[in-house]
Amino acid sequence: MIKSDKPQLLPYIGRFTLLFLATYYLIGLPFLVFQSTLPESGRIALDFYETFRPIGLMTIAGQVLRAIAFALVFCPFYNILFENTSGRLILFGAIWGVALFGSVEPQPGSIEGIIYTTIPFAEHMYALIAIALQMLLFVWLFTKWEMISRKSAGQVPQISMLRENPLKGQDTFQNADDLPKNRQITTNTPKKIKGYTTRFMVVHVLTYWVIGPLFYQIAGYADALQEMEVFEMWRDLESIPVVLLVFFGQIFRGTILALLLAPFYGNYINKKAGWLLLLLLMFGLTALGSPLFLPEFILFEGTLTEFLKDLVIGIPEIVTQMLVFSLIFFWWQRKAERKK
Repeated sequence: MIKSDKPQLLPYIGRFTLLFLATYYLIGLPFLVFQSTLPESGRIALDFYETFRPIGLMTIAGQVLRAIAFALVFCPFYNILFENTSGRLILFGAIWGVALFGSVEPQPGSIEGIIYTTIPFAEHMYALIAIALQMLLFVWLFTKWEMISRKSAGQVPQISMLRENPLKGQDTFQNADDLPKNRQITTNTPKKIKGYTTRFMVVHVLTYWVIGPLFYQIAGYADALQEMEVFEMWRDLESIPVVLLVFFGQIFRGTILALLLAPFYGNYINKKAGWLLLLLLMFGLTALGSPLFLPEFILFEGTLTEFLKDLVIGIPEIVTQMLVFSLIFFWWQRKAERKK
């Protein structure tokens, strides 16, 4: 795959943000009406987490920041989305599958929410379906608009559209000047998807289980579990069944993330600093792209001390875990590819 022309950054971000905000309300406002018709006992989590929120300045600001984060994350992978016949599927898998289902936030619709909270199954399904509708509409409109913009700017794919299954290895002609020619990894997606997925899952589970308990001890999670309202819906983390649920749940989550991120593989694996692109994907999608992370982050409530205390809960752990994961997985995967 040859490098394609990148979009003009500001117009591209503007298109992305405008359509993202429009589809958020096109789906979100009817969903809020539906949510209000549910009995109170059937929408406790939806009301608390506010998967969709009414029109308001802070809501708009949160969704605009979320859209900008998405746009910037996808910019280095632009060719994958617009020079690939599976581009729409890849974009949907990232913006819904990774950012919601694989999100770091325990919320309605996420694997973490299923693992850590007592949110009923029905509320998970409501969130998953509603956000899927929003993202399907967004992906269809955005790709249409983006292709029209590319044609008007004279930007056309420099090679024929790829027609292979995005989860099967395929040859690529992408420049990889960062590596010696006799050591370049010539795959757009992993040729050995099983080995790639296994390595991804193993590193994910190990870093999750090493760094998570470490921060649980040093960051005061135990006190937060007793003080913060959000933890009222959490399971008892010290019970054996929950420990097993977390362990096997992370195996499942790591596998899902590996498969959904596989189409982006060719754009980072050849780079010396490709681990930074992998970190951008992981943190940008699972954290910044989450329906809750940025909208909640900008809601400054209480004192500055309380705000800073809340930042200590979660964010340093997420950044550390993803950084260590990206470094280890990138090194291991490149080593495995070179042996082949």
